[in-house]
Amino acid sequence: MSRGIPAAPSTEVGLPYNKNMADVADWCYVPTKVLLDAFANVLHDNHQPVFKKGYFGTYNPKANRERVSVGQKFNEDKIILLSILPEFCMFDTFKFRTLNSDAITQGLVEFSKNKKVTLWLCFASQIFLDIHHIMRYSTLGAFGDLRMSGLRIQKVIDVYLKLSKTHPQPKFWAKEGDEEIQGISSTVDSWIIQDAFLNLRVLSGLDKTGSPPEKHALLSQHSLLCGLILFHLNIRMQRVGQQLVTQWYDVQQLAFLHNLVINYAMHKDVRWPDMDAFIKIHGESHIFIGISSAANFARDSRSKPFHKPDGKNPRLLKPTTAVANLFSPKYVEGLAEDAGIVNIDRILDELSQKSKLESSSCKELNRANAELSITQKWSNTRNIDTLHLLAFLKTKLYEEEPVILYNYFGMHKRSIELLRLIGEKEHDKFDQYFTAGYMPDESFISNIVLLIHHVAQGSAQNARSMGLGSGDVELVSRIVMSSGDVMREYLKKNGDVACKELRVFCKNKKPIQDEVADDAGESDGLVTSWLHLEDVLGPKGVASLMTGIPMA
Repeated sequence: MSRGIPAAPSTEVGLPYNKNMADVADWCYVPTKVLLDAFANVLHDNHQPVFKKGYFGTYNPKANRERVSVGQKFNEDKIILLSILPEFCMFDTFKFRTLNSDAITQGLVEFSKNKKVTLWLCFASQIFLDIHHIMRYSTLGAFGDLRMSGLRIQKVIDVYLKLSKTHPQPKFWAKEGDEEIQGISSTVDSWIIQDAFLNLRVLSGLDKTGSPPEKHALLSQHSLLCGLILFHLNIRMQRVGQQLVTQWYDVQQLAFLHNLVINYAMHKDVRWPDMDAFIKIHGESHIFIGISSAANFARDSRSKPFHKPDGKNPRLLKPTTAVANLFSPKYVEGLAEDAGIVNIDRILDELSQKSKLESSSCKELNRANAELSITQKWSNTRNIDTLHLLAFLKTKLYEEEPVILYNYFGMHKRSIELLRLIGEKEHDKFDQYFTAGYMPDESFISNIVLLIHHVAQGSAQNARSMGLGSGDVELVSRIVMSSGDVMREYLKKNGDVACKELRVFCKNKKPIQDEVADDAGESDGLVTSWLHLEDVLGPKGVASLMTGIPMA
């Protein structure tokens, strides 16, 4: 292994090993072992290590790592790793638990307790450094994304809580639902808006030791943990948002009403991109339980009892993000135990069946399609190598991003607002047809759609009994047309709010719904995203994002 070269370290360039053996040293993870051993020597029980800022040198992220010397590369790694390692000691010092944790974080936290430098730990530390080097020109990029998303989540929850004060507490919405929403808000506040570690330092007086601690010292240097926290929060928001819409059943009822309205020639122009996206996410067959037409309002429905929201109907909303669902149980507590990465074979089987159906129609396109190539290989061999699997998972998660980020809370809010407008306009008619007690309280507001349906069906039956509507004459319901007018005016300003959010926050800019966005260039899309940012976060949120100062 020595190649006949003296084993003396090249101390003149700052290396603890010979520079001519650097390639072998890197292959054996010697650099990370040396750094971890050095840090282990300063670890003591009941002691939190603190280094003076700049003690190991100043890291220059703008430097081209490919062009610097071996000694300079080692010095870079020393600055990065030894500056961040004390942060992992905080977990044991304060018995602190993170929301979720990756294997690298777990390994470094365990190392801070047992001081054992293993080959696995050296390998994991090198991966941590490699991630840092890959993102060296945007080291704060991951935390920036996390912070922006945290502000968005906080704004979404604040708007929901404000809306909740305007109606009675629904009996069908369990207190656990609001507790989960408050829990998400508290998590965002303590981890993203504030800094849990910095607060602990201040409370313990540790902030007075050494250099003043920087806010978010851990997250600003740990892209992997930022990504997992963001995934954790987004999945929780998706799950509780779907539960909210399932229980209220307001979005689904408006899907029926919108579908009925646009069946009339005078209202075919009433477009609702957010609803189109909602239906596309969950499927027409799931939302409508059959074909999406006016026929869904059956003639004998007048004899049926009104819908009572309880979340137990067959239209229960569930996540449709198959690959994200594989990882959710690992990073979000309380999810179904039968899910997990072990079910990857089921997803590959489903995609393989899909590829067989598509292969006959567009063979040339399929040859260039990596996903189909992978699934076809799986179908033929029942085997897939690790790199292909990782590439497949990355691609699918990227595709699922807009589905995960869809704002169910905002859709619920706008549905309530729209139903209120329709209810106010048609109140006298509802009172006339169904008496003053037609709606026990506003938690049953989604039943307005059923009332409209009952009135429309009754009017149609009366018209037919008088011989109207024969031939090519179209029967038009006044109450449906009136509701369509309300929808048209409301949706002009509020019909694509969720889709705007997706264009702002998604890395995957391809829209969920078909739209004419293909004509716009990437630069135009970026400008549009920033113009919409204030709509999503509000002026205070944008100011907080730009200055780093938490919202008051």
